[in-house]
Amino acid sequence: MRRYLVIALTLVLGLPLFAQAVAKSKANKDTEHWRYEIQPAVGQAPHGCALVRVWTYSKNANVATMQAGKNAIHGIMFMGYPPSTDGTRLPGRDPLIENRALETSNEAYFDAFFADNGPFQRYVSYMGNGVPDQVLKVGKEYKIGIIVTVMIDELRKRLEQDGMLTKMENAVSGKMPTIMIVPSNMWCNKNGFMQVFDNQGKKEYVPDYEKALLNSTDLSIAINTINAKMAERGFPLKDLEAALKTLKNESAEDAMMTSKTGDVIAESPIDILRRTAKADIWIEIEWFTTPEKGGSQLRLTYSMNALDAYTDVSVAGVPPTTGQAEYTSKFQLPIAIEGAISGQFDSFCKSLQGYFGNLSRQGRPIKVRILTWDSFEDGLMTEYDGDELHEIIEDWIAANTVGGKFGTTDLSPSGNRMTIEQVRIPLQNEKGRDLDARSWARGLQKMLKNNYSIESNLSSKGLGQIQLIIGGK
Repeated sequence: MRRYLVIALTLVLGLPLFAQAVAKSKANKDTEHWRYEIQPAVGQAPHGCALVRVWTYSKNANVATMQAGKNAIHGIMFMGYPPSTDGTRLPGRDPLIENRALETSNEAYFDAFFADNGPFQRYVSYMGNGVPDQVLKVGKEYKIGIIVTVMIDELRKRLEQDGMLTKMENAVSGKMPTIMIVPSNMWCNKNGFMQVFDNQGKKEYVPDYEKALLNSTDLSIAINTINAKMAERGFPLKDLEAALKTLKNESAEDAMMTSKTGDVIAESPIDILRRTAKADIWIEIEWFTTPEKGGSQLRLTYSMNALDAYTDVSVAGVPPTTGQAEYTSKFQLPIAIEGAISGQFDSFCKSLQGYFGNLSRQGRPIKVRILTWDSFEDGLMTEYDGDELHEIIEDWIAANTVGGKFGTTDLSPSGNRMTIEQVRIPLQNEKGRDLDARSWARGLQKMLKNNYSIESNLSSKGLGQIQLIIGGK
């Protein structure tokens, strides 16, 4: 009798476990081809996370909920999701892994990652204890909606650690681009933070960053927010406030040189700041808030544009992105900014990464101007050992650029000036030190003095343009 009782108890106790195993098997079978939809969900996600609603299809409403976490992680990895279209203005997100073929080529890894009780569950949590907030009957099956939080930053680190994603610093050949965050010209103009620059008698208006930092707490918060996100991706940073202090403490240097024709090379306050900070990329940020519902709610619109500090060319950007409305009393600028850019930040960083990787291979373009003083007879047509001076200079440039690449030489008929654009200089010298236009051109200046006893005066405009005046200091 006791024997039968033990058998009966074993069967009774084992039934829930058996039923659970069957349910799991059913869930895996129903969703083995990743049949789901993913979209942004209304609500504030914690730092480094995304809040999404996952729609899972299954003939069994109960087993479908078991797959919501897997589907959410899979969607963040490989699918991404578009912005909302229902008036909530929630931003979309690009997938972490753009190459979908990676899933097939690493099938064993992802099978293990998404196995029941696999690593995926460390990066997802359920709202409302995983209870579906919407259940729809579609034909013979159910479409079940569940809101989940995905810890995206931690998930990215795991994928980088496991070799499924390339770390930013490993993806760039050579040095990582140095970043500095500044407010955009438009933002400064809208908020009254501009200054007048006298450019050869012509008034120009440029941003007054020092005044902006002193008078806008929001600006400091916005810069610190983006700095933190860039630092997480391994980008070296230059701080705007620190660069301004360095510039203020240094003695002013006269950067205006006059040639025999009255030409000048003048630096604006922005040119001088760029030369002082020596950041490779300037990221211009801009934002504004829109009150809604009588002012009880605020909605943030944000944009970000990356410029090559040497050429002013736009290399990456986040177009104007509007976040979800928040009650004014709960509105926090760092969270609103992170939410507005989070979906496009991966692609933004990859664009920077790709651009700088291209510079590492092809060289950084700068502009070179060569002038001569009146006292230097025959100018650039002067001959040395059978070669005219402009030819000697071009030969040196060809030998000291990446792949010998530079643009067409524009030599004046009188031979007193030459201009060369798209001169491709390496990012670093043979000692591994960073090169800007001025430090690179010092080599040309030394060569002329050592080999031909030619004195010259070297000046620069920002980081990307140099002027060498031959014939004296």
